[in-house]
Amino acid sequence: MEYIQPYLDFFTQNPGWAIAIVFLIAFGEALLIIGLFVPSTAVLVGAGMLVGTGHLEFWPVFAATAIGAILGDQLSYWAGRLFGERLKTLWPLNRYPVLVARGEDFVRKHGGKSIAIGRFVPGVKAVVPGIVGMFGMGQVYFAVINVSSGLFWALAHVAPGMLFGQVLAMAGELSERLLIVLLVLLVLLAVAGWLIRLFIGGLGPIIERGQDRFAAWAERQPGRFWPRIGAVISPAHPGSLSIILFAALAVTALIAFLHIMSSVFGQSALINTDLSIHNMMQSLRNAPADEIMTMVTMLGDGAVMGTVGIAIVLWLVWRREWRIAGAAFVTILAARLFVPLMKLWLQRPRPVELTGLPEIFSFPSGHTTFATVTLGVFAVLVTHGLRSWGKAVVFAAVGIVVIAIAYSRIYLGAHWMSDVLGGFLFGAAMIAAFGIAIEAVPSRRLQPIGLSIAVLLAFLAAGTIHINRDYTANAEMYSPREAIVLYDQEQWETGAWAGLSRRRIDLAGRNEEKFAAQWAGDLSPLSEALAKDGWTEQGKWSWTLGLAYLDPNRSLADLAPRPALHRGRAAEFTWTKPVAGDANQRLVLRAWKTDVMIGKGDKTYPIYVASLMRERLRHDLNLYAVPSAVVPQPAELESFASLLRSIPGVRIVAVRGLEAKDGLTLVDAMQ
Repeated sequence: MEYIQPYLDFFTQNPGWAIAIVFLIAFGEALLIIGLFVPSTAVLVGAGMLVGTGHLEFWPVFAATAIGAILGDQLSYWAGRLFGERLKTLWPLNRYPVLVARGEDFVRKHGGKSIAIGRFVPGVKAVVPGIVGMFGMGQVYFAVINVSSGLFWALAHVAPGMLFGQVLAMAGELSERLLIVLLVLLVLLAVAGWLIRLFIGGLGPIIERGQDRFAAWAERQPGRFWPRIGAVISPAHPGSLSIILFAALAVTALIAFLHIMSSVFGQSALINTDLSIHNMMQSLRNAPADEIMTMVTMLGDGAVMGTVGIAIVLWLVWRREWRIAGAAFVTILAARLFVPLMKLWLQRPRPVELTGLPEIFSFPSGHTTFATVTLGVFAVLVTHGLRSWGKAVVFAAVGIVVIAIAYSRIYLGAHWMSDVLGGFLFGAAMIAAFGIAIEAVPSRRLQPIGLSIAVLLAFLAAGTIHINRDYTANAEMYSPREAIVLYDQEQWETGAWAGLSRRRIDLAGRNEEKFAAQWAGDLSPLSEALAKDGWTEQGKWSWTLGLAYLDPNRSLADLAPRPALHRGRAAEFTWTKPVAGDANQRLVLRAWKTDVMIGKGDKTYPIYVASLMRERLRHDLNLYAVPSAVVPQPAELESFASLLRSIPGVRIVAVRGLEAKDGLTLVDAMQ
């Protein structure tokens, strides 16, 4: 968080710079052709996130976004009115004749609505305002639609960012390292989305212009060979652009995969990069993110991806698309056979030893490969016959899922970064080959909506069942590996207790909260004593309980205690007790299991550290309610110490007056 905070502080102290950046991005996104290359969505949603986290005000950001978008479209409209048809011969429109022609068709089809609709359609939105001006649309009519759609477009970008910002603010309130993990994932997704948009919207027209030139050249050549090649490459062929892009992707991905494989096999500098990224990710490990990433990685398990692959093939068989069904089956099966064979050949060990996985070797990542190939086959089939912007939307959605699964593998320590890159590149090459085979045939009706519904239902059903049934085993398998320290009872009582943390260490490294006790043995006697004293057991915190934090009208009694972590671990148990006379405050007792065990006779017992804190209800911007920690009163600490002394069958170990000095009580409950 210390790397991000200076930027947040800068924008908080200098909001004018942030507003200026937002205005320029929105303005540039609306300019003719230039808007193809402006990462507007990522920047504007990011500005909305700063609004949600309280670092920027809503109205200035919203106004800058709307005004920039409206003025950019207005300037493009004036260019069309001023130059008329001559606009198409001027730079930069003369470099994109295919895109201009597509924009003209779009305007003729939708009329005045094209201004509003076009704002949300990749590619054509960069030319629509100029084209409607070129066609002679009246200024007043354009201004009405431009202003109204500009306001809606601005809200559509800022509002989701505000929601993400609120989620990140809550994540930061609960765990700063969780916030960093989520921010890294969001940045990866935003960059991937912008690159896909740039590739489809920016490079697509350039490739189409090259197709025109090549087709014209080939048509003038003698014989039949070059004219036939030109006919396939020509933009008139419905699948020509897709074939070219898939071919380029296949060659590039295959070369990159071979390079990574040789780097891994040859022990190049890539190994050091892998180790650095692995260490960085392991330093960010924390309980909430572990839970999220475990569920994400389980969505890439063979049980889920296999179900999705079967659903795709069965759908094609049901539609009597025998050849396509066979191609899909062979592509998915080839990936599943290739990965274990490659792992057996290279025999690269995983970053950490994970018991329970069917494969002990790591290169390439099976989860990344299977997710890329299976979901890529689905994307190719669904987008068969769609225009470029439709393909971009589908592939971006699939890319988000694949990137999230790949990211989870690195975070959980199951794979090195190069394992994930290798799996993604090999999968991309397989998908490109499959895409060439599909696009080479005439476009046919595969009922993309029906296929999408079938695949989505299979994915959700398999994922839900798999997570509900096997989450506990997977959480244990992917849990951080830490060494266990074993002491005997005498060692612990005479000084080993001091080796344990005497304060709770949160994920930011702060240690402001003191522990009230060290407990050796089973916690059942403590639970029984707390229940008799009016305390209520809360159980372990989960994200479903955290959803209640989004309701600012909730009372403290309706909210689960905040998930305070110690060294990245969640509390083993949590108990609460209302504070007399104040409904907005309560006492919270938590206990964390340490990595220390005590041997007594032929048995071993765990050591727990317990803290006693107050919580009060906190409202921020009246948008959510989160319990906030408060230091307890001395009388409350003494009352807890008295409760410990009253528990039958346990022994209070007084060490060098420590109990009176720091309020720390050593409890021997080893039976």
